[in-house]
Amino acid sequence: MTETLNDAQIQDAIFICRILIIVPFTVLVYEYLLTLQREVSGFWGSRLTWASFFFYVNRYSPLVGNLPILIQYYSTTTDPDKLPVRCPTLFSRQALTIPQLCRVFRAYHQYFALLSQVLVAVMLIMRTYALYERNRKVLAFTILVTLGAFTFAVWILLTGNDTNTLSAQISAFGCPLGTSHSKSLRLAAAWSGMLVFDVTIFGLTLLKALRLNARQGDLLTVLIRDGSVYFALMIISNACNIGTYTMGNPFTRGSATTVTNVVSSVMITRLMFNLRDPKIRIRTPLTSNRTTTTEDYPAISTVSPYTNEYTMNTQWSTAS
Repeated sequence: MTETLNDAQIQDAIFICRILIIVPFTVLVYEYLLTLQREVSGFWGSRLTWASFFFYVNRYSPLVGNLPILIQYYSTTTDPDKLPVRCPTLFSRQALTIPQLCRVFRAYHQYFALLSQVLVAVMLIMRTYALYERNRKVLAFTILVTLGAFTFAVWILLTGNDTNTLSAQISAFGCPLGTSHSKSLRLAAAWSGMLVFDVTIFGLTLLKALRLNARQGDLLTVLIRDGSVYFALMIISNACNIGTYTMGNPFTRGSATTVTNVVSSVMITRLMFNLRDPKIRIRTPLTSNRTTTTEDYPAISTVSPYTNEYTMNTQWSTAS
């Protein structure tokens, strides 16, 4: 069955797509400016570690990587005289027509979204690994889930014989391009892999919370609190994005992808900022009438052996 839209429906869909692109990008820029001082005080000048490296990549790649997506959604044209115009590219000597160039933008959007989610997954694996006291079984399990979701998503993007059900008017449209129903279902399946990963990490975080008696102001409280908020928002965001693929029209399918990527990037950044909060660096003892030992708390670190000023203070009090 051929999918078609009238002019009014196309304009409404384009407006929705543009709103779902410019609003999250504006939030991303505003969040960057709002938290720049925290980044300077918490990360600049410190030793570069894997955690800080991934923080910088997660912090700055969305700011730069979303610019071609803005061009994609704000370079719409239906003028038949403009469609045959050939545009030079950096990657090919052969010029591309505007519809072909729009397909390049869409492919970039899909792979950028995939790599953004992989980056977030790596940071969440590191966080969960630290939360479980460097438990290698938990690390292996989370990596296995991530590889499974990533492999499935890549297989979805590279394979499949989609049936083009779009009308000639929609197929010849400039940026953004319409997505056929069959392809949108495959993309929804690809995003469901990330949803499975989020639910898995949330389950591990919740399980750890039930096993430990964390107190307010303690690092465990921050990890569990932030993790709960993060995964609640990400599950909702991913579910809404999948919903656009399954229930949207050809132009609004996947329009919430940028929203999902920005939410995940901002939330991960906030998680990292909270872990660098000076108020939670030194943990307080369980009771005030006895000497605290390192066995009172799990070693929340991805580096072994675990040594910080809390451990050194405990060793000093024991020696004296």
